Amino acid sequence: MTNIKIFGTLIVVAFLLIVGIIIRYTGAADVATTAEIINVAPTVDTIRIATTAYGTDDLTSSGILPNVGTDRTIHINGQISDANGENDIASSTLALVFHKTSSTNTCAADNNDCYVINSCTTNYSEGSDTEIAYNCEVPLAYWIDATDAASAYTSDSWTAYVTVQDFASTQGALSATVEVNSLLALNLPDVIDYGTRSLGEVSSSTTNVETVITQRGNTKADVQLSGSNMGCSALGTLATSTQAWALTDVDHATSIVLTDTPASAKRNILLRTDESNELSANLYWNIAIPASGVKGTCTGANTIAVIAKAQAGVEWTSRVSAADNFWNSVTYGNGLFVAVASTGFGNRVMTSPDGITWTSQTSAADNAWGSVTYGNGLFVAVAGNGIGDRVMTSPDGITWTTQTSAADNSWVGVTYGNGLFVAVSNDSTVNSVMTSPDGITWTSRTSATTNQWSSVTYGNGLFVAVSSNGTGDRVMTSPDGITWTTQTSAADNSWVGVTYGNGLFVAVAVTGAGNRVMTSPDGITWTTSTSAPDNGWQSVTYGQDLFVAVSRTGAGNRVMTSPDGITWTSRTSAAQNNWRGVTYGGGIFVAVSCGVGNNFCNGSAGSRVMTSD
Repeated sequence: MTNIKIFGTLIVVAFLLIVGIIIRYTGAADVATTAEIINVAPTVDTIRIATTAYGTDDLTSSGILPNVGTDRTIHINGQISDANGENDIASSTLALVFHKTSSTNTCAADNNDCYVINSCTTNYSEGSDTEIAYNCEVPLAYWIDATDAASAYTSDSWTAYVTVQDFASTQGALSATVEVNSLLALNLPDVIDYGTRSLGEVSSSTTNVETVITQRGNTKADVQLSGSNMGCSALGTLATSTQAWALTDVDHATSIVLTDTPASAKRNILLRTDESNELSANLYWNIAIPASGVKGTCTGANTIAVIAKAQAGVEWTSRVSAADNFWNSVTYGNGLFVAVASTGFGNRVMTSPDGITWTSQTSAADNAWGSVTYGNGLFVAVAGNGIGDRVMTSPDGITWTTQTSAADNSWVGVTYGNGLFVAVSNDSTVNSVMTSPDGITWTSRTSATTNQWSSVTYGNGLFVAVSSNGTGDRVMTSPDGITWTTQTSAADNSWVGVTYGNGLFVAVAVTGAGNRVMTSPDGITWTTSTSAPDNGWQSVTYGQDLFVAVSRTGAGNRVMTSPDGITWTSRTSAAQNNWRGVTYGGGIFVAVSCGVGNNFCNGSAGSRVMTSD
């Protein structure tokens, strides 16, 4: 009986357990849910270039014009978005690089071409929950590089590059371009006060009046000068011609007489590039008082008109060479121009800090120095004759030492690149190349062909040499200056000059019909371009966004220029000289000549240097 009760109780317990399980699995319960949202990078949606904070874009279409002589603040602003929400944007990472496009967004801060702004403001109240507004102030110096059509950098522009990160350090970026306009502005003197003068007094270098002209814009500038009579309060007038002006501190007799007609002073105030010092130049005024017929306070008005200075390479001025030697080549290094010659007695080198005033230096030997270059703190020149001494070197351009050339070849071209000096000769021999790591110890190298190699340059990791003879093989290249490879020239012209600039090799020739220029982006594939006239183009260089070539022949047009190496424009040379070499440095182009004549020099031209700044 007892067992039956126990069994019945077990059945009841089992039933209750089953019911309990059913109730547990059929009743309501709280179930946890999870999902991970992937982070996405923020985006810079818009860039506006404006005159006011958070303002509309009112500068892109017109370009940015700097203020005269002071900073101008512009505002680069727009919208940033983050699909993960505005609070996911790390606004402290918002940054702007406003840079000249060619300088790239990794440039170092510089008032000429690079403005790095790491502190911008934000406004979270504008837009939706995923958007914020930003504004970056940029204080532009008045001498900021201009890039418009009137500037020295016409092929360039300015880029606003905006970046931002979120808290996961993912980045968004956007860029926009704009032009900076040319500002022609000089600070001119208010008065030219000659003070008290005596009858018959003629001012000298110690009694002239010095006036200062200061750059207040971002454009190369010149001034035109003119005047009028000065009426005297008691008696007579002072004619315009009693006044005279000069660019240097000289007396009245050495100055230029002032006239009623505006005359360019060629004062040439350059572009400012110094962060600390203003750029200025002086004019010196002299006066000659008549011996009689004038008395009292004499007053008048001189006009100093500001005019834009042409881009360097366009207008040329004759300069007096240190000697009337046959100057063949010129280079620039360490703040100094150095030229070498094939004639002269102990003075086949001349130097100049500015390309204008030249000083004779003693050459190491009276060899026919044909080419000079600068590299690794050393000037190196090579010659076409001499006994084992067809190289000379100088650390300063003044003191020269002969070095033993690898062979007694007629060395006519030398360059420096990638830690190596490389020279070429026109001897038509297998050893028409020699190299040196230090300019002192030279080693012969096998040229690609036995052509007459005329010129050599270095660019984009490649040495390129050109020749005056050969059949379809008047170019050779080398990555190291040691192993050379023949390349097909664009034409079988007499190629005598080659340079590299702005990603392009450019060669010029003394022969050819309308095709005396050839260009190559890589030194391998060459294309002919039409030279401005069919002159005997001897040398070519690159500087300030411009290729400049000079010629040994031509009728007043012995210079041509090109912004791209393809389209060339004739320029008036300063003299009808046989121009042999041209270089660029310190903001100025300098060319040297061997005197008058065309293919041969046959006399003294007096001024065997010309400059363009």
